[in-house]
Amino acid sequence: MAPLELAAVLAAGGYAAFLLLEARLLARARRRLAVVVHVNGTRGKTETTRLLAAALRAGGLATLAKTTGTEPRMLLADGGERRWRRWGAANVREQRDFLLLAARSGAQAIVVECMAVSPDAQRASTAFLAPGLLIVTNARPDHQAELGSVEETLAVFAEGIPAGGAVVTADPGVAAALAAAAAARGARVVLAPPCAEPGPWHPENAAAALAAAGHLGIPRAAALAGMRAHTPDPGAFALRRIPGSAVTVVDALAANDTVSTELLFRRGEAMLPAGGRKVLLIANRADRPERALAYARWAAADPERWDSVLLAGTAGPGARRILAAGFRGERPDGRPRLLRLKDVRELALEPAGTVVYATGNWQGLGGALAAFAPREERP
Repeated sequence: MAPLELAAVLAAGGYAAFLLLEARLLARARRRLAVVVHVNGTRGKTETTRLLAAALRAGGLATLAKTTGTEPRMLLADGGERRWRRWGAANVREQRDFLLLAARSGAQAIVVECMAVSPDAQRASTAFLAPGLLIVTNARPDHQAELGSVEETLAVFAEGIPAGGAVVTADPGVAAALAAAAAARGARVVLAPPCAEPGPWHPENAAAALAAAGHLGIPRAAALAGMRAHTPDPGAFALRRIPGSAVTVVDALAANDTVSTELLFRRGEAMLPAGGRKVLLIANRADRPERALAYARWAAADPERWDSVLLAGTAGPGARRILAAGFRGERPDGRPRLLRLKDVRELALEPAGTVVYATGNWQGLGGALAAFAPREERP
């Protein structure tokens, strides 16, 4: 055997041995955990993960959780949290590392937000965690280059239903497809009833967390008490007041699709007095050009809804052309209806009483806005 061939054989053998050892370690760690929940979906994963972890802790289970919303966080058994440190780019093997860490720490339960986008990475996440319960928050248009249509996206999510386990959703629109996939795996579908309880949460996310907690044996009163005390993600929906002005921001920057954005904007409208100037702020990322296009088309379809549009970050020429055509002319103050926003402090220049509806991407602008403008009210 030639030296190169021998080296290839030895490398392949070493890798196979590594995979076998990894599988054994994961199986041993998994046996130590009574509850493993994987939270997937297009929107609402982070809040649902935080709500369920708080509910399980309130029900007496030593619970760790991991979220990857606006920034990766590990939620601790005492209710505290710390940033999940990455030594490079995000990698789905974080799920493996978290499972092993949780088992070593003596946790009884873990709740893990799916951090993967591509179908292969989502399958790997499921394989590492071997969950007994899957939560699917919803299926909406996002990451279409990797996941395809909404129907194709939902099919990928459904692949994670654990054989003989259960899947929870609060979205009736996805329940039928999940039921078909669950039946093939001998799994149970739990369609969460609407959550009428007021609290600092999105009702659909609260409904899913409450139903999952009940499925896992947590009394409703304990679950609700824990959920009400949960710590929201740094990028969670909020109303913010711009310092030194009478300008309010409806912060929905963590919403990355127009369906979720519309729901959050309506929530903001219900919390604020009617009337006044309405400004749309779209935050863009250079690596998400399809998202910028989707928001541009959505905004330009109803230009009379907005007095003006602010663009932050990088929007491609296609998105800019659509917005320029939809928002011609000037505002009452003589400034163009379509403006660039370079710094969140510029929001203080808006006339008193203006409400800025912000969406698109949290990364970049979100942290700066949260640092500059305090949360006015915890929804």
